[in-house]
Amino acid sequence: MFTNWFAEEGGPLEPPAGRVFHEYPHPNNWKELVNELFSRFGSDGVEIPLELCPCGKRKATIRRFLIARKYKIDDAEKMLRDTIKWRQSVTIGGVTGVRNIILSKPRWDLLSMNRKIIPATPFLCYTKQGFPVYSLRLGKGDGSLATAAPDECHIYCSIVRGEHLVNKIFPEAQKLHETKLSRRGPTSSLDQTSALTRHENEPYTDADLDVIDKQVVIVDLDGISMSALRCLYVFKLINSVASCNYPELSKAIYVLNSPTVFDYIWSAIKPLLAAHTRNKVRIFQMGPEQYGALQEILEDDDIPDYLTPQVDEENVKGRVGCVPDADEPDFRPEGVRDLDAWLENSSEALDKTCPFP
Repeated sequence: MFTNWFAEEGGPLEPPAGRVFHEYPHPNNWKELVNELFSRFGSDGVEIPLELCPCGKRKATIRRFLIARKYKIDDAEKMLRDTIKWRQSVTIGGVTGVRNIILSKPRWDLLSMNRKIIPATPFLCYTKQGFPVYSLRLGKGDGSLATAAPDECHIYCSIVRGEHLVNKIFPEAQKLHETKLSRRGPTSSLDQTSALTRHENEPYTDADLDVIDKQVVIVDLDGISMSALRCLYVFKLINSVASCNYPELSKAIYVLNSPTVFDYIWSAIKPLLAAHTRNKVRIFQMGPEQYGALQEILEDDDIPDYLTPQVDEENVKGRVGCVPDADEPDFRPEGVRDLDAWLENSSEALDKTCPFP
């Protein structure tokens, strides 16, 4: 079971031939549904905050919310309006509203705590298909600290991560995508490098929809145990923030070095995920099949060293120093430093300077 795509009973387990990633089965009238929902948010969708939209593309954001609600237009409208309200009302440390939270003094204390719980790098590299990569080492985190940390730690860090992804990582990925597209000519298409599913390999020219607004997530479980079930509440909290307010931002989720106990952990986590999200998950145990799957999407030099087969007495292969290390709290990989710099630059507080080495 470990090398299959998870799917609902009766659904396809594998992506279509020639494709690396699972794609949502869009209805034939999806463009009309996007335009209809778009029209419900004022002239040119003005009621949708641009900060919520990767690369400022409101129609692409509409489409993500439609997918999250299986193209049920009224449900998608309610979800988007609830998200807009949440962005105005969420409060961290007495600061209310997502925009004000980002503009206020960064909560470096909460970020430091979060990195001990979930060692991760917001941006590792780009896949061969052009998607940014988010890398986590859940088996190396401090599970006891996870349950002791206040809720606002998990909510704040989810907000910072989501805003950085939408307003920094995706725009940079989009620039790279557009540069490659211009080199290939105006009628070319880059297979699977945009959020849009192109039918029959036809190029799509609607600039409002052709946007990089998805990432590939790599989750290393080496070292994880049944004690991870103690963190189920934390996962529920983080997932509720992400799935309700930053939906459909993942292209695929690779779960690697899966131990046998993960069967039990997965049975607890799976019901919390939307069906389409579950279909994006690939689970591997260590071995050549796992490494081969990574080689489908990453250059060898971009695959983390701890996921790369090593040979004794030879130089280390793969990318070294990819994620924070609980044993080295002062170490910040490049992707983490970039997030900290973005947060510091976004803040309007006088005492906003990042305290980390």
